[in-house]
Amino acid sequence: MGQRENRSGGRHSQPPPRHRAPARGKAAHASREEPRGRSGRESAEKRPRREALQDNYYYELPREFEDISSYSSEQRRRADREDIRRKPARERKAPSRRRMGLGKKIGLVFLLLAVVIAGLFVYMFMGLKVSSLDGDLAVNPSARTAGVKNIALFGVDSRDGENIGRSDAVMVLTIDSRSHTLKMASFMRDAEVYIEDYGYDKLTHAYAYGGPELAVRTLNQNFQLDIEDYVTVNFFNMAGIVDAFGGVEMELTGEEMREVNANLWNLSQEAEREGAKAPIKMSDYFTATDGTHNMIDGEYTGGKVMLTGAQAVAYSRIRYLGNDDARTGRQHKVLMGLVDRAKSRTVFSYPVIAHGVMPNCETSLGLVDMASLVPFALGGIQMESITLPGEAEGAYDAENEDGLAVIRFDTELVVENLHRFIYGE
Repeated sequence: MGQRENRSGGRHSQPPPRHRAPARGKAAHASREEPRGRSGRESAEKRPRREALQDNYYYELPREFEDISSYSSEQRRRADREDIRRKPARERKAPSRRRMGLGKKIGLVFLLLAVVIAGLFVYMFMGLKVSSLDGDLAVNPSARTAGVKNIALFGVDSRDGENIGRSDAVMVLTIDSRSHTLKMASFMRDAEVYIEDYGYDKLTHAYAYGGPELAVRTLNQNFQLDIEDYVTVNFFNMAGIVDAFGGVEMELTGEEMREVNANLWNLSQEAEREGAKAPIKMSDYFTATDGTHNMIDGEYTGGKVMLTGAQAVAYSRIRYLGNDDARTGRQHKVLMGLVDRAKSRTVFSYPVIAHGVMPNCETSLGLVDMASLVPFALGGIQMESITLPGEAEGAYDAENEDGLAVIRFDTELVVENLHRFIYGE
């Protein structure tokens, strides 16, 4: 036993078993320790020998293998969390911050821009009275022309702040986007026209009889127009409108300056009787050549002046110089002067102007309609104006059956000339 005979007949000791029982005690521990100072070569001789494979690759003897492809072990997750807690705070990896994408940045910019624009519109149109037109306006559909928008403009002189009573100014404001032109057609307030349910009467009375609805219908019926919207300006509160524009430049005669002083005095007395604070200041009065504010027989040089709001209201109310045509012309000049003033101001001043104008206006135009007019207002605007009826329309002074002074005219000529002015026909 212990020895066997090989094929050649010799005997040799039997090879050691492949697996030996582990040694016990200190001797076994000592046999596993590597003596100090042993070289790398001697150490390498102690490592298990690699066995050659058929494809010339080598592998180490099997060792324990840990599956790290799965994280399903609850015990492993708890151990990882404990390791993270034990690490110092500076060694922990900070969570990565995702950068905002370009699309989100653009969206945020547009959102902020929308908020600013909305706030600007609220500021501009605060106090504006919006009132829709109800009922039949007698719109002439054949007059509708692409690129042409007609708006009725009424100027009332109501002392109680309500837009009621006669319209001292009656105009048709035309926005012609084809030629980027703002056109203003003024009508004589005493022009005799047909007013539904009231017969023939002065044009100025239509607003007093039925407000803006009847006034718009009267314009459409008599002059074959397509007006569907209106704007009413209270001339009594026009001082705030003019001051919002920073004044209005006008050419005044000496006589007009004296009449302005007289009207300023009357305005202050009206405000005092109504218990309101008079918006008239001493600086609003023009100074005569003798250094006084004589409004009876004082002499004034006249000339080009920048009217304040109070002066512009007093100028528009002059009654004793010229006829009704002259009075309407002065109101027309104030409105045209305000448009010229707006053209000379920067775009950045428009919100302030609108904020001062809107509380003194009433309109059927909604915010969307007004917003659609902004591109037109920002461009270079040309201006044209006309006053009707005149000599070209056969106008003449007459008296109606009630003994009131009226202006009669050739209606067909008025329609023809008005349509040529508005529509280019």
